[in-house]
Amino acid sequence: MTLTFVVTGTSRGIGVEFIKQLSAKGHTVFACARNPHQSDKLQVLINDINVHPVAMDITNQESVKAAVEQIQTLAPEGIDVLINNAAIPGVSGANVTNTTAEDYMNVFETNVVGTSTVTMSLLPWLRKRNTRHIVNIVSIMASMQNTTRGIGAAYRVSKAAENMLTRTLAGELGEEGFVVLALHPGWVKTDMGTDQALYTPEESVSGMLSVIGDMSLETNGKFISFQGKELPW
Repeated sequence: MTLTFVVTGTSRGIGVEFIKQLSAKGHTVFACARNPHQSDKLQVLINDINVHPVAMDITNQESVKAAVEQIQTLAPEGIDVLINNAAIPGVSGANVTNTTAEDYMNVFETNVVGTSTVTMSLLPWLRKRNTRHIVNIVSIMASMQNTTRGIGAAYRVSKAAENMLTRTLAGELGEEGFVVLALHPGWVKTDMGTDQALYTPEESVSGMLSVIGDMSLETNGKFISFQGKELPW
């Protein structure tokens, strides 16, 4: 069965890999990025059949509104799955003792407020279909139980907040048959993850799509790794 996906942050890394693997399976995909036409890796995947580029700055409400209008025009029957992948890491090398207020605000605006804005804007279109899946790409760095160091404080704090956003959405929307999931992609070889990371984008996305394919009411509100393991909050 083919589905309709909306994926944010698709100009590089695991975002563009999502588009590659989803389109190869025949799914309809809306590839959202600030400047989708400036991504060479994304451009080779765009076609008039099932991959549609959408300009979307998730921190700008007018940009999100225009993007949603484009998606609604091309997918009048609604969408099945929203993957909130867009995120920023914060200042490189910063720890909790030298993270600035500006860094906290910038990262929070993208990783939490942006995720919420996109989700709320697309909620009516998700309600049109019975699938009703929302996936927030988070990180094990958000785990309070696993955190023992202050490196990457702004990113950690924002992703912990995104985990709580996931839980509140799951609680609020579960009665409507929605499944909302916090999904950890692993440490991936991307610009953010660096070449020292353990997994390739291909491995990470393949695993995440397997988890997404198994989403059910039993997994609503869970924090799960790309390997299918439930993680500690």
